[in-house]
Amino acid sequence: MAAPAPLFRSTDLGGGFRLHLHRTNAFKTLQARLAFHADLDDGTAARALLPRVLGRGTKRHPSLRAMQIALDTLYGATLSGDAGKLGERQVLLFRADWIADRIAGSKVLPQMGRLFRELLREPAQEAGGGVRGEVVAQERKLQADEADAVFDDKGRYARHRLVEAMCEGEPFARPAIGRAAEIRAVPAEAVTAAHRVMLDTAEADLFLVGDLSWAAAMRFARSLGFPARRATAPLRPPVLRRPARVRTVIERQEVGQGKLELGFRTPIRLGHPLYPGLVLFNMLFGGSPTGKLFKTVREKASLCYSISSGVERSKGLVLVQAGIEVKQFARARRMILELLDDLRAGKVTRQEEEQARAQLLSGLRVLRDRAGGIIDFALERQVNGQPADLDGLVRALEAVSVADAAEAARSVELDTVYFLRNR
Repeated sequence: MAAPAPLFRSTDLGGGFRLHLHRTNAFKTLQARLAFHADLDDGTAARALLPRVLGRGTKRHPSLRAMQIALDTLYGATLSGDAGKLGERQVLLFRADWIADRIAGSKVLPQMGRLFRELLREPAQEAGGGVRGEVVAQERKLQADEADAVFDDKGRYARHRLVEAMCEGEPFARPAIGRAAEIRAVPAEAVTAAHRVMLDTAEADLFLVGDLSWAAAMRFARSLGFPARRATAPLRPPVLRRPARVRTVIERQEVGQGKLELGFRTPIRLGHPLYPGLVLFNMLFGGSPTGKLFKTVREKASLCYSISSGVERSKGLVLVQAGIEVKQFARARRMILELLDDLRAGKVTRQEEEQARAQLLSGLRVLRDRAGGIIDFALERQVNGQPADLDGLVRALEAVSVADAAEAARSVELDTVYFLRNR
């Protein structure tokens, strides 16, 4: 049997700039995602401001209104950006969506390329050069307010505090947009400097999805002005540690429901031979309503209002979160660990295995139906130095066994327990 075609056709255009094309006529639009990579470090807050500041206007279209008018002339195209993180990598992601030329009946692609280039390379500037200080001040306040807002959502806050405690001193502890105090201290000059570094040396990946030839994709990529770049500095590998001891952090606030978070470490990351086993383990553990955590801790024992587990694939973490009554802290913690022990011993029914596998494969098979989902899949694998082989992952999950999941479970070690409770 012939090997399936790769999800993306890719090439290295030099200077750390790569092009990836998934050609399909399944969509009426074309989607471009340009991802710039950086380490999570002291410059995180300044870099995270770039998508906000650049989106506020270019030299030709110096306001949000002018930008929107320009996009409206391209049949309602959209252009936006934000900052995120994958493991210990900060990712600045710029998105462009527009109608395919075959649907529009005109050449939208080159016009969109010019506008995308303007957004990246020709921002509206101060008279003496550099990004506009007034715009930086406005976006800085909004970004700092966003960082502060995590306190108001106690579920998000508990996860934030678990990661801070568990990964203290590691880059992963830093939020993708920076901490509020860091953000408020960023001067306009730092954003201008971050912009120059992003364009000149930051590792970058351009993903294109839609009915587009390889030659047209190459023209679009070159129109953005990146091939003549300097060589990029290598990014740091992720910090991998084994827990020295289990830490327990208890925080008291005026809350009506306790928030329990358990953080585990594992050496298994995306690309590890046991990665499919870890994926199956998580689905059996708490990755779905059919997992052991939901069915046992919530439905059978009634110890929590909500409970789930997830894997940080680029870092090697398994994180469990539960909303519980404060008095159930000890029982809930004990039962979660007992269920983990059951999975380490391979105590899984045939029904549990079939349900977990079916949900995993169903999620992957519908991924091709969303251009954004295809790109997210490929970007995460690019960050981890892995090919975007969706068919290969499907085959691996079809073949993975409960014994593999049990072996992966035995690599999962408790590191930190965080509990947010009332006063």
